[in-house]
Amino acid sequence: MRFKWKIGLLAGVVAVVAGGGTIFSATQDATWLKTRLSDAVEQGTGRHLSIDTLHVWVLPFPWVEAQNVRLSGVEDGGPDVLAVKQVRARLSIMPLFSHRIAFRDVSIIAPKITLRRLSDGRADWLLTPPAATEQAAGPAPAVRMHWNVSASDLNVVQADVVWDDAVTHYSGTFGLRKATLRGLDGTAPDLDIQGQKGSASFSLTGQTGPFWPLGAQLPLQLRLSLNNGGHSIGLAHVDGVINAPQAERVYNLHMGGSVGQLQDLNTFFPHANLPDGQNLSVDLSVAGSGDAPQVQSLHIRTGRVDLGRWLPQAALVRAVVDAPTPADPLSLHVEGQLGSQPVGLNGSTGTLAQLVQMQEQTPAPVDLAVTQGQSSVQVKGALSAAHSALDVQGALEHLAFGTQWPDATGLTVAGHVETDKTAFLYKNHTVADVMHNLALAGDMQVQAVSWQGVAWSQVQTHVALANARLVLDPIHAVGNGQQQVARFVYDLSGPQPQVEASARSVFLPLAVVQAWMQVAPDMQGTVQLVGALSAQGDTAAARSSSLAGHLGASVVDGSVGGGLIRRLLGPQVPVKGQMPVRCFGVHTQFANGVAHIDQVGLESAFLHLRGQGTVTLDTHELNMELAPQVLLGGASASSSLRVTGPWNNPQVSMAAAQDGRVGITIGGEGEEATSCAPLLAAAREGADGPSPTVVTKKASKEEKIMNMLHGLGLFR
Repeated sequence: MRFKWKIGLLAGVVAVVAGGGTIFSATQDATWLKTRLSDAVEQGTGRHLSIDTLHVWVLPFPWVEAQNVRLSGVEDGGPDVLAVKQVRARLSIMPLFSHRIAFRDVSIIAPKITLRRLSDGRADWLLTPPAATEQAAGPAPAVRMHWNVSASDLNVVQADVVWDDAVTHYSGTFGLRKATLRGLDGTAPDLDIQGQKGSASFSLTGQTGPFWPLGAQLPLQLRLSLNNGGHSIGLAHVDGVINAPQAERVYNLHMGGSVGQLQDLNTFFPHANLPDGQNLSVDLSVAGSGDAPQVQSLHIRTGRVDLGRWLPQAALVRAVVDAPTPADPLSLHVEGQLGSQPVGLNGSTGTLAQLVQMQEQTPAPVDLAVTQGQSSVQVKGALSAAHSALDVQGALEHLAFGTQWPDATGLTVAGHVETDKTAFLYKNHTVADVMHNLALAGDMQVQAVSWQGVAWSQVQTHVALANARLVLDPIHAVGNGQQQVARFVYDLSGPQPQVEASARSVFLPLAVVQAWMQVAPDMQGTVQLVGALSAQGDTAAARSSSLAGHLGASVVDGSVGGGLIRRLLGPQVPVKGQMPVRCFGVHTQFANGVAHIDQVGLESAFLHLRGQGTVTLDTHELNMELAPQVLLGGASASSSLRVTGPWNNPQVSMAAAQDGRVGITIGGEGEEATSCAPLLAAAREGADGPSPTVVTKKASKEEKIMNMLHGLGLFR
């Protein structure tokens, strides 16, 4: 019966071709071929192929055209892996008699390709044919012929590719100008893929084994070339074979690549924000199977790489990482810079097999040294998935990270670090992850520290981290002629993060404190801090509302900007630039999201200011009573002001004095009267501190004094 069917089909085809007057018309939908194509693709890949219309022509040569072709993705109901409006191909007639649909010169025009990998590991590029099922008992069903589909040459033009990997959390898009695959029905198909990403382009060429169906081996010989503006920016290659590609996937691969300038790759990966780096190369071989490939050898070389994004003014000058075999220790030789200082990292860690697999029973030894000249800090111990322990001990001559960070001379450290979650921390290393899964104890001493004009000596502290609680206690230093003591605690052991800080006469650059508070740098000088604060919460709003404690801040022989004076006292105050001040002091109690200012004041050559009030922390809303006093030689003029509204746009108005009257007071003591001592005593909570420099009295400038009075609203 089947033989007669073949004879009939052959006779029909010959009659049509020989007659020459009949053509399978484009208006004739070849449902018979569309059905067989869909069935064959589903049997071979496990994916559903849908075709809106498919037409067959016999003359002048057999060819087909399909409209609106879609191949389903790995997720039911998810996006299609392939969506294309038009596909054209030559059709071979004779293979039809063997239940094969063989295409030649397949052209796919402007397709959209979506490649996804879901969080459970299923991926659009992993094709799994449906498993064969046993037929149910009963009458035998009608025999369904099995058709195979093959293509010899494939040409893709102007494709858009979207990829989204939920496992690595990488995603992106790029375009393919063309992709030509020849000899797909043979044992060694040729690839020539030309792509575009922004202004850059890439070219992937080489040979592989058969794609569909996959055989017992998938040999790979691929070359990747990256270009930008007609210039080569990088090369990469993959050579070797993947055995049993549809099963356990056994790897035997050699890979490598190089790039002259690392930042050139930002064109291909616009969100990577890669740093400035020169002459990077990687060479490695891979074995293993499945989802656990094993690195057999590794060689990394780099030129200069800017690390300032992670460590201020830091850079790699040269780095060499080598492991010739899986049994050899991984050796490191790194030459770097911190500012203008040379710093090195030399030593070895465990073998590749130990580091990649992190076997519980096989700890990887670590022996590294951070070097600077003749000094070094040694890191020794062992790493394993079950338990890791490292000892850190040594000294460095000098560490400088730029003007925004302290400059340290004579650093000495001694400590111990342990964890039972090495493998977890290797993959998860946020601050919370580290604090919950790491324990450390150590001591640090620094002979001298300077930071934006403030200097300390004999700095030392003890650091302890256990049960997600980091404690620096005590922090000792000598500066400004005084002993300074502080304590800091960051606790993540509870349901919300908690912060505690206390200071007893700690001196800091005022610019640094203003930066921490995220306020304008209106004041200059050195601030003395005394007090104790605590807060909790994982957002700024939560920490502001829970802030509790007391804090005093004082400055002597500093300066204040005219912008701050005008915001607090009125826009007409004629103070330009920085106004020198003998002293400034403020003492504040924090509770329920409000800063209660017990006293705030400053003194300059011709202006004294006292005040009190509140500041709502989340809105920065002011409710202040200020009493400015302008000095007139041996006399003075003063009044009372009320300041309300937000910090960045306060409203100033006249307020009633203690006797209930609104106005000004003229007379009384002038420049000879100074109240810096009580102001500073309140801000320092009784602690010692420096005294203001005695300034020789100068003749008053009446015009400037009167301008100040007019600016304060004392005269109109």
